[in-house]
Amino acid sequence: MPTEKTVLYRREGHIARITLNRPEVLNAEDMSFLADLTEAVHTLRDDREVQVAIVTGAGRAFCAGVDLRALSSGRLDPAFFTDIEYLWDILENCDKAVVCGIHGYCLGGGLQIALACDVRVAADDAILGLPAVRECLIPGLGTYRLPRLIGMGRARELLLLGDTIDARRALEIGLVNAVVPRDELEARCLAMAERFLAVPHTSLIHIKRLSTLAFQTDFTRFMQAFIPAQQACLTSPEHEAAMAAFRAEQAAKGK
Repeated sequence: MPTEKTVLYRREGHIARITLNRPEVLNAEDMSFLADLTEAVHTLRDDREVQVAIVTGAGRAFCAGVDLRALSSGRLDPAFFTDIEYLWDILENCDKAVVCGIHGYCLGGGLQIALACDVRVAADDAILGLPAVRECLIPGLGTYRLPRLIGMGRARELLLLGDTIDARRALEIGLVNAVVPRDELEARCLAMAERFLAVPHTSLIHIKRLSTLAFQTDFTRFMQAFIPAQQACLTSPEHEAAMAAFRAEQAAKGK
């Protein structure tokens, strides 16, 4: 009997669902998880039918981070810590809007998944943190993304102390976009995904790329990227459809 994958991918129309699927260990990350995650993220990147993705965890938690049993017993290849970072980069920069639904523990590598998504919706039972410092490790490129999201002071407090915070505190500091009751998490993530589906995809792609570039370049180079991006939007079928709808609305009003 084939073993079920530790990360599941399925498509529902233009929405992809990525589900972390090691519920018996709170979706902790090991080598099999990395292999299945690689397949899922690459499939998402290459799936031209998908415009939005929702990332969630099966069972009692989103993801408890690296599987410490695998780490302590030497069953994690050293390449794990670099290979998984490249996956977050693919997820962060793919041409889809990515919604992360967080419940229960969202720690270490679990929070790194969430940081690579575009928006984060947390259930009111969520516990978030980057506790790698407690094992004398660096919390990966959480050190890169977290300061950009919540500011250096708050990021360093979480990174250097390895503290965990609850969902309400995460909302206060801008780590998550919304907090909902646990039983409403799925519906809120789906509603958010459907809102992204209504956004013209051409502009969504360019806005994602430009907002990332804002942290990496100066004004002159940013403008050099912005001008052709705006031109691509102005000449897109979505823009023409929006303008046609506007003209029709104005005509109906006698304007």
